[in-house]
Amino acid sequence: MNKLSDYRKMRILLMFDLPSVEKDDIPNNQKFVKELKKIGFYMLQYSVYTRNITNHSEYERINIKVRKIIPNKGNIIIIKITDKQYNDMIYLRGEKNIYDMIVGSNNVVYIGGSND
Repeated sequence: MNKLSDYRKMRILLMFDLPSVEKDDIPNNQKFVKELKKIGFYMLQYSVYTRNITNHSEYERINIKVRKIIPNKGNIIIIKITDKQYNDMIYLRGEKNIYDMIVGSNNVVYIGGSND
């Protein structure tokens, strides 16, 4: 099996700032986050989610899915970076996300048994 280099593997970073002023804002925001998780995103920090991708066509496919679930209000930014850039991220305060410590950039994680 060919292992992709950290320069070829990619990440999507999705950052958002959603309002929580009106009665419907919070349930709409919670629904958005729930749908992000269904697409495969996980929280890096509050209002910043990330997901591994293998190529640009997967990025486009995920981008279309995200556009279908975005709320009507707020700011949402999506950016594609290499896994190398992501791994060069420096934590000035706090700890590395537990998901990143366990899974990292692996698309498949073996739990128990042998992966041979």
